[in-house]
Amino acid sequence: MRGPPGRPFFWQVGALFLSLALLSPAAHAFQAQHGSLTVIYVDPQDRQQLGAVYKAWDAAARDLKALGLSPPVKVRIEAAGNAADFQARTGEPVNIAASTQGAVIRTQRLSALAARGLLPNTVRHEAFHTAQPAGIPRWLAEGLARTFSGEGKSDPRTPTGLEDLPDLRLNTELLGRDPARLNAAYREATMRAARLVRARGWKGALKW
Repeated sequence: MRGPPGRPFFWQVGALFLSLALLSPAAHAFQAQHGSLTVIYVDPQDRQQLGAVYKAWDAAARDLKALGLSPPVKVRIEAAGNAADFQARTGEPVNIAASTQGAVIRTQRLSALAARGLLPNTVRHEAFHTAQPAGIPRWLAEGLARTFSGEGKSDPRTPTGLEDLPDLRLNTELLGRDPARLNAAYREATMRAARLVRARGWKGALKW
C-alpha cells in the first residue's frame, strides 16, 4: 500500500476531494490491456496516463525479476473515479494513494496521481507488493516497497521519533493509519528496510 508523500505513501487531500460525488465502481468504466496488465479506469482523462503506467510497470517488472521476484501472471489496476470512490472500494482513508490485494491494485485517479508527480512511484510501489514474499512483516513490506519505488529518496533526513520503537509496534503504527504519525511510520520503515538492504543485499533482506 502506498502511503503519504513527504514523501511517504499518502498525501493530504483537500476538501474538494471529499465533496466529490461517489461513483459506482462499474460506472462508465474503460479498460485497457498491456501484456498481462489490465488497467480499468473511470475518468476518461486517465487514458492520457496509460503510457506512463505501462512504462513504470514494465520497468518495475524487469527490476523485480532481477531481484528474483515476479508479479502474478495477470495483474489488474483499478483506478477510482475520485477519492470517495477509492475509499468505498478499499476501505482506506482518502489520503492514501493506492492499495493492493493479491493481483489487484486499486488506486486514486491516475490523473490525480500524475498531477502530484506520484504516478510512476505508485505503480512501482504496488508492483512490489504484488510480488513480495508471503509472510514478511508489514513494516518490512512497506519499507522495501518504498525503497524499491524510490520514494525514500525524497524523505527528510531528520529523526522520525520512532527509532526506539520495536518492529511489532511499528507494524501497529502502520496499520493504525493515524494521520499524525503515519508519515513518520513510513519513513522509519523505509530507513530500517534500507539498512537491511545495505547490510544483506536485496535477497538477504527479502529473506529476513
